[in-house]
Amino acid sequence: MLLVSVWITTYNHDKYIAEAIDSVLMQKTNFDYDIIIGEDCSQDKTREIVKAYQDKHPDKIKLFLPEKNLGCNPMFHATYPLCTGKYVAWLDGDDYWTDPYKLQKQVDFMEANTDIVFCFHKVTIINEKDDSRGESVDPPRNTDDTLDFEHFLDETNPVNTPSFLCRNILGNKLPDWFYTLPIVDMGFYFLLLEHGKGKYLKEPMAVYRVHKGGAWSGASLYRNNYQLAIFNQIIQPHLPSIYRHKIDVFICFHYSILFELDYMAGNYKEAWRSFNSIKQYKFRGLRQRKFWLAKLLLKIMFKPFWKYMRN
Repeated sequence: MLLVSVWITTYNHDKYIAEAIDSVLMQKTNFDYDIIIGEDCSQDKTREIVKAYQDKHPDKIKLFLPEKNLGCNPMFHATYPLCTGKYVAWLDGDDYWTDPYKLQKQVDFMEANTDIVFCFHKVTIINEKDDSRGESVDPPRNTDDTLDFEHFLDETNPVNTPSFLCRNILGNKLPDWFYTLPIVDMGFYFLLLEHGKGKYLKEPMAVYRVHKGGAWSGASLYRNNYQLAIFNQIIQPHLPSIYRHKIDVFICFHYSILFELDYMAGNYKEAWRSFNSIKQYKFRGLRQRKFWLAKLLLKIMFKPFWKYMRN
């Protein structure tokens, strides 16, 4: 059995994709791995570049090239079954690995720790928006650096994609609700944590880029909070009942941000929808935001939101 499938999805990454692929090809391992690349009909030269790499490495690189743009979730659906290795390592086309022994180190760890379903590590973050560089913050976790289901719920998403390697244990048929999620990587982590724990490794071995074209990092604060609110609403019915109150808190939190952004922009109809969503979840989570509520009440005094509500 092939030991590792490296899974790359890419769209409009012609500035970055060669560096991403080269960082995989430089890996020094005592096992075989293949590279699955899904190229989603980019409007730049990304497809030409990945084809050229496959021509040079036909036994190593497998391409999935749809005839029309699919989008993030359908691309995930289409390419995930192509990963046939015992382990799957993720790498987005705009990120890259920096340690030539990254795969070997993670696989060695997983082989020695059968109770761990995935591992992830510190990354270097290059922010092209403000020309800054730094390291990712260590996520809160158990004292042994493991991450269980409850700890993961306390984090928006502690896993940076280029650091992730997991056991290929979920099979090709994921739940139907999974394919309605706006944030598929987080949903994937949730499914894995039903089978065991994650493990955080403190060594930086990859670069995560923040740039205007990033699927997450390039999106607006409004869009990201909207996606997180919808994500939590979708997963809530599929979680153990003991965690559902915590999800209510997250949902209220993200809708409160949407409410404020719409309200201050004068989008009162959209703000009213968010307010109703907060009310639906019984205002859970807002107790921790007393200072925010006080500031918001002052803002409301100077804008005609309540007049709109009466109409």
